[in-house]
Formats: sequence, C-alpha cells, structure tokens
Amino acid sequence: MSHRERFLQALERKEPDMVPVTDLALDPPVVESIIGKKLEGFSLIATSGMGTWESVVRVRQAMAEACLKLGFDAVPAISDYSLSSRQKRIGPISTNRTIDEWGRILESRSDTKTTWWVEGSLKTPDDVERYIPPDPEEGERSEMIERVVKPLRAEDAVILGQGHSGWHMAFQVRGLEQLIIDMYREPARTRTFMGKITKTCLGIIELMIDGGIEVLFLTDDYADSRTPLINVQLFKQFELPNLRRAVDLARNRGIPVLKHSDGNLYPLVDDILDTGIAGLHPIEPGAMDLHEVKKRYGDRICVLGNVDCRHVLPYGSPEEVRRDVRRCIDAAAAGGGYILTSSNSIHSYCKPENVRIMVEEARGYGRYPLSKKPCTS
Repeated sequence: MSHRERFLQALERKEPDMVPVTDLALDPPVVESIIGKKLEGFSLIATSGMGTWESVVRVRQAMAEACLKLGFDAVPAISDYSLSSRQKRIGPISTNRTIDEWGRILESRSDTKTTWWVEGSLKTPDDVERYIPPDPEEGERSEMIERVVKPLRAEDAVILGQGHSGWHMAFQVRGLEQLIIDMYREPARTRTFMGKITKTCLGIIELMIDGGIEVLFLTDDYADSRTPLINVQLFKQFELPNLRRAVDLARNRGIPVLKHSDGNLYPLVDDILDTGIAGLHPIEPGAMDLHEVKKRYGDRICVLGNVDCRHVLPYGSPEEVRRDVRRCIDAAAAGGGYILTSSNSIHSYCKPENVRIMVEEARGYGRYPLSKKPCTS
C-alpha cells in the first residue's frame, strides 16, 4: 500500500498492510537532527523581530521534511499555533516572554527552541468584554498555508492540519482558573467570549481546508492525568457545542477529524465521540488504557497512540523503545483501526534515534496479519 492508502484505511477502521505511523508535531531539535540543518525560529511561533513570518514558514516546511524522511504515513503540515500575521507581530514583554496575536503570554527557551504558554493577558471582566480575537483573513495566513502545503501535494503522505474548537485558546488568553470562575459567575458573557474565539478558530480551519489539508486534528486539551479540567456539565454547556461546530464544518467539507487531548477523558469520551470524530489521540499512558479504549470504542473510532514520550522516547534504550511499540500494537492494532504515534508529540527531549526505532519497529512488528497473541496493554 502507499502511505496515503495505509493511513486512510486505518482511519476507516480497516486493516491496512501494516500499522500506520505519524505524530502530532516534532520540536526543532529533533527536526534539525533528522534533516541535518539548523533552524531559525521556534516550535509554536516565531520570535519577534524582522523576518518572523518567513521563519515560521521555514520551521513548518522543515518539520514536514523530517516527517517524510522518517517515513511517516501522514505529515503534520500546518497549525493554527503557527499561522501568524505579517502585520501584527507579537509584542515582547522581556527577553524570553511575548504576547501573541491571541493575547496569550508565551515564554521561549532558546536551548530547545520551544515556546510555552505561561498565562493569559485578559485580567478583568472589561478585558474579556473588549476582547477581539485575530482575523483569520488578515496577514497572509492563506499564503503561509499554501507555502507549506503545496509541496506536500506531490508527496505520498496524508496532509494533516492542526486546529482548535475554542476551549484551549479561551483558557490561554483568560487563564484556566479564571475562565472556570467566569463560567459560574458570568455564563452569558463567557459564552459570548468563547463564541468569538470559536468563530476565529472555525475561520482558520476553513483556510486550512481550502489550502489542501486532508485530515484535521483538533487539539484542545480537556484533562490532566486524573480528571477533566472542567466538570462534565460545564463541558457540555461551554465547549461541546463549539467542538461539534468544528467537527461539522470539517466533515461537511469531506475532511475527517481526529481529536487530541491528553489526560483522563473517560468522563467525556461518549460526548466527544457523538460529535462524529474519526479518531481519538493519544490515550495517555497512566491516564487511560489503550487496550480498554480500543475494546470499548474501536467499533466507532480509529485509535491513535501511545508510545511513551515521557520516559521511553527521551531516555529509553533501543530495546525499551521496541518493547513499547510492541505493547501498543498488541493492545490496539488487532482488526485494524489503529495508528501508532507517541503519547503526545515528539518533543525536544526525545532522542531522534529512538524516533527512528519507533518507526522501524512499527514497520516490522505491525505487519498484518498480526501474529496470534493476546492483546495486552
């Protein structure tokens, strides 16, 4: 099978020739090792200054190149984290902190070339009332998508786009605790605020679809390793309708949707699946059980995950990586409908050689028909 055929067959919950492999993202140090080039720019956004828009393009192009060199069946081409405007540059706060177009305060680390959310910039109810999210049509975002996606159209790989449905950006500009307080104290205002953010998120998703992505990853995080970040009722009131809108938008354009969230999603899984998603990622080890998820939901969705990127990919020996890949395949690959990925993403501390071993072991051990052994997690 071609890489495309293999990935799409698994996404349809069928058995391809072998277990497909992809990932949500690769951080710059891993990309640099794989392609043999140094990169300007950071993993999520570029640093402020001249040429930042171009550096974002180059980082995304380099990530795609690395995924193709690794032999991934699908390539994470573009992300709404990266779609920055030429006109509205991020504003520096200090040497390593900036505010981006959304109003998120981000901190960058030059050693890992990564950028992390620290806090939101909306401190008062009046800030929330006045908030205006980015305009999807502004700043040559379509051009950025075209620059990254167009070369991939000639490649044998499914083109992935990463977007959000609203929750993630909302708590990052307001702050998680404060947003939850707002839901109780100011439900109407909070619903309007989140609706504005979702409108921008949907606009960006449309740009990515118009630009040629073939599968959409929605990556709002809903849980930590113990429990969802908000209770089920708040989730149903404030986020689930927006998630459904994003899924409907993509599916109406013929684009399957994969849902990512770290943590323990068990209390939310049924509602998430009812939106019509095609796959669930990454089934975080220690928070959810890969075999149990496949057993309970594998007739409704494709399951993606969950080679341990907390311990095994950064620090494990080659044999430990191979063992963890076999664990995942044994747990979830029987009958098809399984795609192997890390348990989150290929972050900067993952050993590039371990990522290569992950792919290599999946290609060998994950060939169908699988050996007749019991599935264990």
